Amino acid sequence: MRSKIVDVLSTLAGDRVDVYVSDTEKTVYIECRTERSLDFKFKWLNDDHFTGYFIDNTGTESQAVISIWNDKEAYEFARAYKTLVELRASRQAPR
Repeated sequence: MRSKIVDVLSTLAGDRVDVYVSDTEKTVYIECRTERSLDFKFKWLNDDHFTGYFIDNTGTESQAVISIWNDKEAYEFARAYKTLVELRASRQAPR
């Protein structure tokens, strides 16, 4: 299941988003290339799910804010994250 979830989260990589996967540390970092963004770190725990943490601009981890247990939940997170990136503060007004 871990590889399926990682595959889904990796689809977020694109114009404004970087995704870094560490197989040795069993982590996934999702970073938006804007000053005001929501960066996440996901850790694989208990060999059965990822737990996600907000990462602030100093690299400080929040308490756990999300758990992803399967690829369906990973798709839901990816869709929500894309929306947050599109609606971020300091973007140009829609036309």
